[in-house]
Amino acid sequence: MNLRSGVKIYDNDWFIRQRMEPEQLADLLASWNITYVIAQSKYLPMQDSAVASRVSAADAARHQLLDDVVVRKALAERGIAYFAVLNICFDPDFTEAHPQVLPIDQFGELETRQDWYIGIPPDRTSNIDHKIGMLERGVAALSPDVVHLGFIRWPGFWETWLPGDTRASKPEYCFSRETLIRFCADAGISLPLDRPVEAAGEIARRYRGEWTRFKCQQTLAAIRRMRRAVTALKPDIEISINTLPFFADDFEGAVTEVFGQDVGLLAECVDIFEVMAYHQIMRQPATWPAAVAADIRQRSGARALCTVQSDALYLEGMHAGRGRSERIDAVEFDRMLTALEPTAVDGLCVFTLAGLLGLRGTADGDAIIDRLRRFRM
Repeated sequence: MNLRSGVKIYDNDWFIRQRMEPEQLADLLASWNITYVIAQSKYLPMQDSAVASRVSAADAARHQLLDDVVVRKALAERGIAYFAVLNICFDPDFTEAHPQVLPIDQFGELETRQDWYIGIPPDRTSNIDHKIGMLERGVAALSPDVVHLGFIRWPGFWETWLPGDTRASKPEYCFSRETLIRFCADAGISLPLDRPVEAAGEIARRYRGEWTRFKCQQTLAAIRRMRRAVTALKPDIEISINTLPFFADDFEGAVTEVFGQDVGLLAECVDIFEVMAYHQIMRQPATWPAAVAADIRQRSGARALCTVQSDALYLEGMHAGRGRSERIDAVEFDRMLTALEPTAVDGLCVFTLAGLLGLRGTADGDAIIDRLRRFRM
């Protein structure tokens, strides 16, 4: 499988708005030297996040004509690998139907929606059971090369953790009774199960190491369960995951302590770490994606992909006024790719296909697509 250059297809704009057919899409991506896609489908549909992924009622008739098996086949015929993506610990429909899965933070507050985001802890077995059922249907239909697990971490709106922010002001989950019971059994300790603030304080003072290990192990356990389910259907399938773009010591070790992603540990059952190196969102320089992706590849010992933005995001609503750049031009895109090319990172991914399609026909857009076409060629 060639991991040189990929795109995320997190909506149906190419089919609905652009009126392309699967063969046209595959031809276009092949002309851009794309070697893999990370794609949502009818079998594994996405809900709205930073990308408007849901299909509206007005678009339903056109969407009915889309056959994801035909898309997968057209891509394969052109040597383009297929990552079937399913979001795991982000599912607003599931949390609305099952509010008992929502987590509690160290301040004793039940999680509420921030912008589009509301998360689910990976230790909620009802959610993982639900996702396994979806994955089994998706793998049986699509026979993907890779299953890509999105949002497989403990809750937290990581895109709002910008330089200069303090970890103490951010929520850490989960101090609910359900998780505390599981942690106490695992660690052989006793905590006040119905007093989350008190329990969080005691964990911080006495059991921080045990708590971090527990959270990371619960993330691993969820991935392990999903891996077993899909490899039972397709033994050679690989697993990739959304990986937070944090160095190990960023925000005092938040990537493991808050979000429960230990890439060294997860490499036991994750084949490919897709690093969401969204530099404009995270208010970082153009050389940062290469650096953080290379660090994660080194720490994990596994293959890694560096996902970069083609256009600027998080500029409105609660995100306004945070100092993010308002555009990504061709010069900046070139700097990102030039920094990435000599690293040991296995490949590039662009977020998203819809963004690239929207850039076509502009001077910057055509230059960005040309630079993508030439990556490591």
